[in-house]
Amino acid sequence: MSPIFVLLAAASPEVIATAAPAPALATAQEVAPAAAEVVPAASQGVTPYPASFFAEASPNSAMDMIVRIPGFAFDGGDSVRGYGGAAGNVLIDGQRNASKSEGLEDALRRIQAKDVERIDIIRGGAPGIDMQGKTVIANVVLRKNRGGSWLLAVANAVHQDGRTQPAMRFEGAAPVGPGTFNWSTLFYKGIDDGAGEGVQRSVDNSVVTRTAWDETGDGYGYDLKAGWKSPLFGGRVAINSRYHPDLFELSVNAFDNPRTDRLFVVKDRNDRVDAELGGSWERDFGPAKVEITALQTLSDTDFTSRFDDGADTALFTENAKRGESIGRGTLRYTVSPNLIVEGGGEAAFNYLDAATDYAENGVPVVLPQANVRVEEERAEGFLTANWRLNPQFAVEGGLKVEASTISQTGATNLSKSFTYYKPRLIATWSPTGLDQVRVRIEREVGQLNFRDFASSISLSTGGTVTAGGADLEPSKTTVFEAEYERKFWNDGAVTVKYTHEEITDATDRIRVTDIGQCPLVGGLPDTSDLDCNFDAPGNIGDGVNDELEISLNLPLARLGVPGGLLRANVEWTKSEVTDPTTGDKRRISGQKPLEWEIRFSQDLAKYKTQWGVDVFGAYEERYYRFDREDSLALETWITLYAEYKPRPDLAIRVEAHNLLGRDLTYSRQLYDAPRDTGSVYYSEVRPLDYPSFIYARIRKTF
Repeated sequence: MSPIFVLLAAASPEVIATAAPAPALATAQEVAPAAAEVVPAASQGVTPYPASFFAEASPNSAMDMIVRIPGFAFDGGDSVRGYGGAAGNVLIDGQRNASKSEGLEDALRRIQAKDVERIDIIRGGAPGIDMQGKTVIANVVLRKNRGGSWLLAVANAVHQDGRTQPAMRFEGAAPVGPGTFNWSTLFYKGIDDGAGEGVQRSVDNSVVTRTAWDETGDGYGYDLKAGWKSPLFGGRVAINSRYHPDLFELSVNAFDNPRTDRLFVVKDRNDRVDAELGGSWERDFGPAKVEITALQTLSDTDFTSRFDDGADTALFTENAKRGESIGRGTLRYTVSPNLIVEGGGEAAFNYLDAATDYAENGVPVVLPQANVRVEEERAEGFLTANWRLNPQFAVEGGLKVEASTISQTGATNLSKSFTYYKPRLIATWSPTGLDQVRVRIEREVGQLNFRDFASSISLSTGGTVTAGGADLEPSKTTVFEAEYERKFWNDGAVTVKYTHEEITDATDRIRVTDIGQCPLVGGLPDTSDLDCNFDAPGNIGDGVNDELEISLNLPLARLGVPGGLLRANVEWTKSEVTDPTTGDKRRISGQKPLEWEIRFSQDLAKYKTQWGVDVFGAYEERYYRFDREDSLALETWITLYAEYKPRPDLAIRVEAHNLLGRDLTYSRQLYDAPRDTGSVYYSEVRPLDYPSFIYARIRKTF
């Protein structure tokens, strides 16, 4: 599967079938004549943004409102095991989304803007609010007695080669007894924007070859969600469920250039089903608040890759079953309006069963770590205190203690136990109502990717084998972070954030040797032979990482563009680790040195229209293996859009995507021995062009 495969329609509950994120700003209520003045409530650490503040932008959903809050950078959370560590930085009525498989952005897009009373931005903590280790939290406060509502959206994207991406979403909420039942159904077809056409240039021992390359990737599926919220036992209960089958197919055809003969074909098929059932209950007991969360997720994936060049064939198959069970309890006690203490614990069980098979011309080939079962038993206890010393200064201190055991069976029988202490200190200083400084020092522990324990193979890149890492340990990082935020012009803001990370046991790529596959020389295995050496994930020692991020929210009315808004974000990253093959210093594999985006939008209230341009900057990332280097370079993506709302309950949106016809370029260099002793004998550059396309959506609420 392409590394940037996006099931376009599934990415957004608004049925935004786009290949890059777009704000989807449309109206869900009558346009107000002007945005309301926002007065920072510095004494409480809370800045409220009422619904009238967003009215000129005519948002469709709570997510459309979130992205327009000055100085607030949305964080959808991390895709990690467990519940606490996956938290984003947005709450809904003071509660976290009880689902993990549904992204926070999806949950916010399912909340209609007309149902939002206000959004509170909380810096440094506030009574009754779980800051979840963040320096800034947004709390979406919903209107009371909202009643029921339905939403129907249909969309389609038309591509230059004639392919289309139809999608339909029907969702709603209705009172049921004392609570509210909500549901969502999405049917979609997606197209892989990492596939395309191009001419690959290869150099094999000074022999230059040009190959016409044609990739096509398509997917389809449906996503069913249902939930219920209600008073229960003096508190509030929320239950979420999800069922999500998804199918993706990739076809690769390589031809002589010019196309006189087909060289080979690769066909991949990935069939996956995800399911989840989760719930939470919370209740106030005077100054104390109890929260209990339980969650179960299951996933089943079947992957098949076939290669055929007319003379030789290859077949790789994998079945992977995953599961996660989580239980979490929290007690939050408000000692005073300026002091909040929170404690609790979380227990989780995770597993992966992965079985792989590989054959060439029908003859089985043994892969290292081909069949594994990985289990993790993890428990975590935590204690946090949030203290507002005065209206300008707040501090949060906390400690988490994590104990886990990870065991492997199958190809390798191994068990490891870990105990980690994770302290955290956050300080927030607001010298004025417009300026704020935030500092964070924290010890973080990474999570091992269970998929790294099993082998895989890529047939479209010459049968590249990635071995499973049998002896992995989580990386440990000490984080030092400083952030400055300055507000101006009522709804303008600029934020500068610098982060320094000191890493222990950094995870990257290492060389592993399967002695059983090494040829015998003088009766002894020749471990230098490349046929019995494989690239694998592993720990490579200590490292450092530095990031500088600048965000700008610039209203343009004072600059002569009424209703105009410019949002920009740029992030520079620099890291240093020791290459396990060469011993040289280099960047961490897969890291982007520079990422940036610029978004311009203009609200034309008189014409009930909004239009805009989104620009997502080019980037490059490089991967270092013991006998090769790979890189991926992505060109700039530009989207032009307009949305018209003739009535408060009807929105029509049109988008033109990838106006520059962005290329995605894969490159690799292969060595005839490990990189420290060998030289490049083969290199290739494969630019794939993905043409522009048009997308349209009609959204109706009832």
